[in-house]
Amino acid sequence: MLSLSRVFLIPFIIMLMEIIKYADARNIVLLEWISFITAGIFGMGGLTDFFDGYFARKYKGTTNLGKLLDPISDKLLIAATMIMLVSVNRLHAWIVALIIGREIAVTGLRAVAASSGLVIPASLEGKYKTNFQIAAVIGLLIHYTYFGINFQRTGMLFIWIALYVTIQSGIRYFMNFSKILKTEV
Repeated sequence: MLSLSRVFLIPFIIMLMEIIKYADARNIVLLEWISFITAGIFGMGGLTDFFDGYFARKYKGTTNLGKLLDPISDKLLIAATMIMLVSVNRLHAWIVALIIGREIAVTGLRAVAASSGLVIPASLEGKYKTNFQIAAVIGLLIHYTYFGINFQRTGMLFIWIALYVTIQSGIRYFMNFSKILKTEV
């Protein structure tokens, strides 16, 4: 249920980002509030990811459906929100393309491996990647300066870190797959 809740948040984020896109730029108070609310909704999605894993481990309630839905819902929530950030000029499209491309490539790789009976486990680096992506997206959604913190700049700092970890972990997945294939042949 927690994994599915992340998917159900996506239309709300898209709707709010559309309001930001077409709102009068002079109405800064409205833009700030909608940005903050959108970041809160996205942040709730990030929390459900944390609690989903926590409860699954605590109660040993992992299921095959959960193993499938959890990473897919993470990817859908993050990808949809990043695409909407591009539409309001808060994030570069090429960064989003690289991140989504890596996600598709690794998901495809894992599917190919699974069809061959091979398991490529999730890595700690992959969890870091997701956490940096979530932190970056929250900063980019908030966008404005509060308490002396420029959230757009902070979000961009985290997106650069996320991009590095995303690419690095993707390379590592392919290297590990190659090693597994060599030992299987």
